[in-house]
Amino acid sequence: MKKIISLFLVTIMLFAVMAPMATASAANERTPIVYIRGNGDGLYYPDGTLCVAQFEDLSLGGDDGESGKDAIVEAVVNILKPFVLEGMMFDQWDNYGRAIYEELKPLFPDAGLDYNGNPTKGTGVHPQTMANSIAASQSAYNYNVNGQYAFAYDWRLSPYDHVERLDAYVNQVLAITGQKQVSMYARCMGGSLLMAYLEYLDEKNDTDKIKNVLFCDALSNEATIFSKAFSGQIEFDAGIIEKYAGQLDFCGKTGDGVGFEFGEVLYEIVFRTMDLFNQVNVTDKALDGVEMLYEKLYKALMPSLLHAFGMATQVNYWTEVNKNDMKAALDLIYGEEGSELRTKYAGLIDKIEYYYEHVSSDIDGFYDMLEKRGIHYGFVAKYGFMNFPLTVDADLLSDALVSLKHAAYGATTAPVGKTLSEEYLAGVSEKNLKYIAPDKQVDLSTCVSPDTTWILKNAHHDVIDCLEPVIWEFLNGTNETVHTVTSGSQFMVFDYETLTASTMTEENCAEYDFITKPVEEPTTETRLAALMRFFTMILNFITKLFKGELDFSNLLG
Repeated sequence: MKKIISLFLVTIMLFAVMAPMATASAANERTPIVYIRGNGDGLYYPDGTLCVAQFEDLSLGGDDGESGKDAIVEAVVNILKPFVLEGMMFDQWDNYGRAIYEELKPLFPDAGLDYNGNPTKGTGVHPQTMANSIAASQSAYNYNVNGQYAFAYDWRLSPYDHVERLDAYVNQVLAITGQKQVSMYARCMGGSLLMAYLEYLDEKNDTDKIKNVLFCDALSNEATIFSKAFSGQIEFDAGIIEKYAGQLDFCGKTGDGVGFEFGEVLYEIVFRTMDLFNQVNVTDKALDGVEMLYEKLYKALMPSLLHAFGMATQVNYWTEVNKNDMKAALDLIYGEEGSELRTKYAGLIDKIEYYYEHVSSDIDGFYDMLEKRGIHYGFVAKYGFMNFPLTVDADLLSDALVSLKHAAYGATTAPVGKTLSEEYLAGVSEKNLKYIAPDKQVDLSTCVSPDTTWILKNAHHDVIDCLEPVIWEFLNGTNETVHTVTSGSQFMVFDYETLTASTMTEENCAEYDFITKPVEEPTTETRLAALMRFFTMILNFITKLFKGELDFSNLLG
């Protein structure tokens, strides 16, 4: 009897010891995930000090208030002088653009890259962030609950500047976890790096180590907001401007939804300007005059702004310009072939064109390659907001930064506030009706991968937490589709009150009020009211400027 009891106790103890081991072994069977985020990491010098403190030194308070005020006033005068005396009077805008650059460039001294697309003064993401990225691969396979390994990189550079280090990182993760494959997940601008890396692996014939790939709100299939802005494609639409003004008001209250958060000063300027633009749309002739003036301003202003902020030289932003806009964008920002500026930046432009030739010139071919290589891929995208107005395609459904038709590559979408036409819907085959969103605004049957595409309505670009169950289930699974993932439906709606996602139905899919609000025709009364609001804003701005009451440290929120 004692032997039986002893054997029983030994058996229990063995199970007690082996159970955690079995659990750990089962956990290690899970596919490791390598995550590539978008931009947003601060830029630092090699010693770890911050090199880009946007507008931080422009606060007009404190001991330096008077000197700060004088500097701001001088900058305003330097910009207004060529604007009025040369631009408005003689239609000469070159010096205006040059003045914008000269005044703004000191605010972002080392944000941009050099003429060859390399960092200046050794700048990059924080050295500790880079070290932690590598250290994570040295730890046990419990980096976080989802088995996710975050790859740190300098988001300004060409994606191809990172592919070899990313490949070494992936190989480290495989070695540590003992797995043969990883899943990869990219958000926002990280999508460009992921596409470059997969193209790089295809060239090396080394794609077998990639299992699942998910693009979340990725700008890599084109970001209309950047593609049209870089290429100078201007378009005025009073309805779009009015709706966008309402979107700004909504975003000002919620603190997000426009791609970045407006501070009080910039919010007031942009909101009142949008309001006025909408009201001056009295006749086509008047609108043509405004549009012509804006186009001239734009072509002088945009290159100067992009160079001053550093974006013109940050190659990763150029990966979002589509193949049809690329020539016009290069001509606008760097001048035509053979120009002095074009020659000066030849090395950087080579990097832009390398990515263009290997990836963005043939997006369809890229996804064909994934199919042939047996890489299972999917998309997560959002909509319910508008792109920035005054550019072509501003009325595309978007998450305020990336258009749904591009983030869910190939999706067919209605314009903002409208549904797909009855003729279009009548032509959808019965087998594809399941891909029509309950709000009748989106058809996913035209996507490159309709069975692995999930969309969330009424959510801005930064919303992500509520989608993580779908993301992790897809990345950890084997050939998961919308029909096998159990944690979410293909069509979902975001609730700002609870910060949760629920299945979209015909009853809960209404747009926000700023989208559905009818566009009213301007009247004499509304035009005068808008004009008064605009000039009141300008007067208040100038008054506060000269009294030293403006705090520019909060210009961007």
